[in-house]
Order: sequence, then structure tokens, then C-alpha cells
Amino acid sequence: MIQISPRYRKILAHRAGPSIGAVAIAFGAVAATASAASAEQTCKVAPGYVNCFSITPMENNDYAVHLGIDVHMSRQDAQNIIDAPGEEFSAKVFGDDWNWDNALFNVPVTWSAAGDSGLSAEFDIVVDGSALDEDWEGTDELYGRITLFDPRGGEDRTFTTNVLTGDF
Repeated sequence: MIQISPRYRKILAHRAGPSIGAVAIAFGAVAATASAASAEQTCKVAPGYVNCFSITPMENNDYAVHLGIDVHMSRQDAQNIIDAPGEEFSAKVFGDDWNWDNALFNVPVTWSAAGDSGLSAEFDIVVDGSALDEDWEGTDELYGRITLFDPRGGEDRTFTTNVLTGDF
């Protein structure tokens, strides 16, 4: 089980206010259509950010794929990034193989927001299980890669999630 510090729990609670309705609707839709199998989820806590990656089975061999990130910075820096032209984030799911990593599909931004402790975003898509079947035989190893386009320094920042495994 992942332990979340009281400080981070407070941050999450503070950020939840504006988006709680949308999140509740999204989780309600997933819960209503999820099969008996449970979601796979992993979160990564690293200096300057936290990200999570989950895959939830649904009906008809569909899967809800979700990524989320909190990047620690000032509220003003976060707002400056949001206010800059273009989308500040992008996300992809990759297959993790010993000899190469293959991009499988993009995951669109659901929402992003500036808060007192930084910049947050979530990404969601529903895909057919074949999109997750990166090995075609045996166990599949998948991870997410989130890119932040930061106009302050002109450099992109890339955040990689932990790997999820499963048979899709």
C-alpha cells in the first residue's frame, strides 16, 4: 500500500475542491462499468513531483487508462505555464521491453490547474485491451510518460511513471 504523507494529503485535499465534481463523475462512470477485476495502480513520489498511473478493466475488453501528476512550484509559476499559448502537458503510454520502449498511444489531458503548491493535471482515455497488449504473448509491462512544456526556461520536462504489469 502506498503511504501518502499528511502534507501531501493536505495538498491533494486543497486541490480537490475545484475538480471534485468532474472526478466524482469520472470515477462513478468507471465504477459503474468496471468488471469484477480490479484496477492496477502505481504512484511515484520523487523530488519535485508525484505521478500516478492506473489501468481499470471495464466491459467488452475495454480499459480505462488514467495518469495524474502534481509538479511542485509556486502558484504564480504554475499559472504562468497555464496562461502560455498551447497545451502545457502531453502524455503517452509505452510498452517496456528489455531491448526497446515502444509508444502505444497518447492519453489526452482531462484537466490541469494551478494551486498553492504547484501545477496538477490528469489524463484519461478508454482503450481496447489490444492497445495494451504490447508483448502479444505473455505479461505486458506498461508505463506512462508525461511531458510538461515549460515556457519559463524553454525546456520540456519529462516525468516517467512506475511500470504496471498485466495480461491484456
